[in-house]
Amino acid sequence: MSVHRRLRLLVQPWRLVVERLDAATPMSVAVTHLPEQGFAALVRSLESVTVVREAKDSDCGVVWRAIEIAGSFAFSETGVLAAIASPLAEAGVSIFAVNSFETDFVLVPEGDLEQARAAVEAAGHLLG
Repeated sequence: MSVHRRLRLLVQPWRLVVERLDAATPMSVAVTHLPEQGFAALVRSLESVTVVREAKDSDCGVVWRAIEIAGSFAFSETGVLAAIASPLAEAGVSIFAVNSFETDFVLVPEGDLEQARAAVEAAGHLLG
C-alpha cells in the first residue's frame, strides 16, 4: 500500500494518559491500572510497563487524543501508520501509536489536536 492512500480517520472523544510503570511491576498489578470499560492498552518491554487509559481528574501530565484509522487492515498491508505519521511529523506533532488487532490509533497531545487535524486533512485523508 502506498503512503499516499487516502484513509478515513475518526477523532475519538477519549482523553487519555500514558503511564510508565517499573519493568518489575507484575502484570497482575499493572492491570489494576486499567478501567473496567473504555479505551486501554498495556505493554510490557524490558524497560517498563506502559499503561494507556482514559484520564482521571486527578491525573497530571500530557493528555492525549486518539485518531483512529477507520476500518481494519491485513497485517501484510504496509504504510498505513506511515500515511498518518508522516504528515504529523512534518507539522511538528508528536505521536504515540497504539495498535489493536483490527486497526491503529495515533495519539496526539490534546493541545496539538487542531494542528493534527489540519495536517492529516492537508495530506488528503478524510477526517470524520
